[in-house]
Amino acid sequence: MSIKATSLLSILAIWVTMIPAVIAQPDAWWSLVFAVLGTAAIGVSAWRRLGLSRLVAISGTWLGTAIAISSDESAAWVAVMAFLATGAIVYSTMRREAWVAGLGIAVAWVMVGTVASANDGEGAWISVPAFLTAGAVANAAGSGVTRGLATILWWGIAGLVMLSAGGWYWLAIIAFLLSAASLGISDFQLPPRLEWDLFDRDEDDRAGDEGTETGTGTTRYQ
Repeated sequence: MSIKATSLLSILAIWVTMIPAVIAQPDAWWSLVFAVLGTAAIGVSAWRRLGLSRLVAISGTWLGTAIAISSDESAAWVAVMAFLATGAIVYSTMRREAWVAGLGIAVAWVMVGTVASANDGEGAWISVPAFLTAGAVANAAGSGVTRGLATILWWGIAGLVMLSAGGWYWLAIIAFLLSAASLGISDFQLPPRLEWDLFDRDEDDRAGDEGTETGTGTTRYQ
C-alpha cells in the first residue's frame, strides 16, 4: 500500500492557498481548523487514487475559499463549506478521469471567492449552493463532460452577473438548480438497497464464506 501523488497534491493545494489567506487576514485563523479537517478527509484514504478530477475540484474549492477569506475575515466560515465539499468530492463516485466535472466544481468555487472578494466578504453564503453543486456533480454517473460543462456555464453566468450587479446572490441558487437539473434524476448513483444487518451473527458470515456445494464440486462465493 502506497500513498498516491494525487492525494498529496490535493493536501498541498489546501495549504498553499489557505496559509497566504490567513496571513492576509490573521483574525480568520480559525478557518485553518477546517483546513486541517479537509486534510484529514483526504489523508485517511491517501492510498486511494483520487485522480485528476478530484485534484482539480479540491484545488478549485480551496482556491475560491482562500480568495474569499483574504478579502475579509467575516468570510472565514466559507472554510466550513469547503471542508464539507472536500469530503463530498473525495468520497464521491466521480471517475478519476472526469476532469471536466472537476473543473466545473472548481469554477463554481472560484466564483464564490471572486464574488465575496469583490463585495468585501458579503455574499459569502453562496458557498452553500456551491457545496451542494459539488456534491451533485461529483456523485452523478457518466463521464462528467456534460455536467461539467453545464456547471461551468451556469456558475460562470451567475458569477459574472453577481459581479456586475454587486449583489443578486440568489443567482447562485439558480446556478445550483440548473447544474443539478442538467444531470438528470437517473444519473445520481444511490445505494441499490439497504441491507438490514442489525441482527446478523458471526456464524452467518462464516457460513456465507464457506460456499455452496453443487454436484461433486464445491463452488465458493466471496
